[in-house]
Amino acid sequence: MNRRSTGWLHPAVIYLMLLVLVILASWIGSIMEIRRVGGNGELLLRSVLGESGIRWAVRTAASCMSITPVGNALMLFIAVGAGRASGLFRAVSRIGNLSPKERNAIYISTAVLLVYVCLIVLGVFSGSHLLLGITGHLAGSPLYDGFMFLLMLAVCLPSLVFGLSTETFRTAYDCVKAFCTILSPFAQFLVTMLIAAQLIQTLEYTHIDRLIGLDESLYGYLSFVIYWLPLPVILLFFGSPSKNIPDQEP
Repeated sequence: MNRRSTGWLHPAVIYLMLLVLVILASWIGSIMEIRRVGGNGELLLRSVLGESGIRWAVRTAASCMSITPVGNALMLFIAVGAGRASGLFRAVSRIGNLSPKERNAIYISTAVLLVYVCLIVLGVFSGSHLLLGITGHLAGSPLYDGFMFLLMLAVCLPSLVFGLSTETFRTAYDCVKAFCTILSPFAQFLVTMLIAAQLIQTLEYTHIDRLIGLDESLYGYLSFVIYWLPLPVILLFFGSPSKNIPDQEP
């Protein structure tokens, strides 16, 4: 059955509906002059539909994408695309039923992955602590900030080796196309993240987040969930990635 006939609402549509609800709630709440008095003084609910709210919405509409983890999402999609297009994911799923060529390719890919992991371990525990922060801790370190990049390499390197070893990839162009095989659902995820960013910023602008008692740490977790929860939904129900590298000669 076509995934688009399942009747699922796209996450972008759901977030857009939530955004409209938040905007309406801010408008109604501002008319009712909803406020909260705390240790930091009085906090008044602000309306997005007011004069200053409309100015804010127009000014931040495009820049809100800068607060999203779009770079990490792109690297994740590239890694998954490489793993699928090379046939590595499929081979791992049927590890006990491989051809001799695939088995040898798995051995070589595993060796490459182990060498890569060893280099990461050396970067963490060697005398220079290359991948740790200046203080020698994980927080704020290159390993922490660049985790998604390192994870992408951990998938892409064995995938490329596997694809070349099995001749699924025959040219450099095939390798480049492998990175792009599931960028169609990434475009959908990008639109979803744009609306999600606007939703998060609107919650902050209207003070709804603080009025309902969300502290900074809890709001950070909520933002993480809002950004990443649509990913499996889009891949499972709305994505249409290529199953392999197109336009290859038999």
